[in-house]
Amino acid sequence: MTLVPYDPTRTSLYTPGLATDFFQLGPMRNEEDTPARNDARLCAEMARLAYVEEEDRLVEYLGRVRYQLVARFDEDGTQAFVARNAETVVVSLSRVEGGDPTDFFSDADFLQETWPSNGGPGRVHRGFKQALVPHWSLIGGLVPTAPKRMLFTGHGLGAALATLAASLRRPDYLATFGSPRVGDATFARRLDGVPHDRFVGCCDLVTRVAPESFGYLHCGRLRYIDRGGAIHFSPSDTEVELDRRTASLEYLPVALRKGTVAAREMADHAPVNYVTSVLGVRSA
Repeated sequence: MTLVPYDPTRTSLYTPGLATDFFQLGPMRNEEDTPARNDARLCAEMARLAYVEEEDRLVEYLGRVRYQLVARFDEDGTQAFVARNAETVVVSLSRVEGGDPTDFFSDADFLQETWPSNGGPGRVHRGFKQALVPHWSLIGGLVPTAPKRMLFTGHGLGAALATLAASLRRPDYLATFGSPRVGDATFARRLDGVPHDRFVGCCDLVTRVAPESFGYLHCGRLRYIDRGGAIHFSPSDTEVELDRRTASLEYLPVALRKGTVAAREMADHAPVNYVTSVLGVRSA
């Protein structure tokens, strides 16, 4: 198995939809290790694939893993696509503010509103709510009736939207990559019982907002990706902080190269670095 180097390029961070190597970076090409055997692997690529704007390319890449495009949604900056095979339906959400996947705020503040809009339990980030609620009836209507299995996924702000969506229509599995905090503790409890893996890439700054001091709390099972690409299940805060400090220092020479992102805190947010870690093919 060929290892894939860590990718610090501006292209992979700011224009991930221009990639052409979807479902070709790791063992998903191997008939002995199909995506259906590992939902996290499948979701990692499906989340990256949400940045592809051309429908013909989306259909082509889904075909590499024998998935069919059911429908695609794109309105007011909120995007989603629904894909399926004989057993599984995948709903992948994304949102890019101003053409920048690192601009994870729909609002410039951290104000919370009740969720859902009818005043149900929990409070969530106002901007995230406004990015999903007006479109949810249309997006949810694209999902086939009574699928055998249903997966939700997203990267960055798309991960926040997928988390909100999972509280409205509970999937069999939710995988989020580089997600900000979405809501308060009461909202987080709404997702109890939903299998949810929350992947956090080493220094990824997006995963550290909105602030806990404003009442925000992460939900899901932490899957921390260290500076070498290995995944750790619920490491201690001390272990994470030490790894992040070391990673930031080691990145300084990389930041001087032409075409690279200036800080690891943003480079770690690139969707491809989540993909190669989850696939187990990233080299340090």
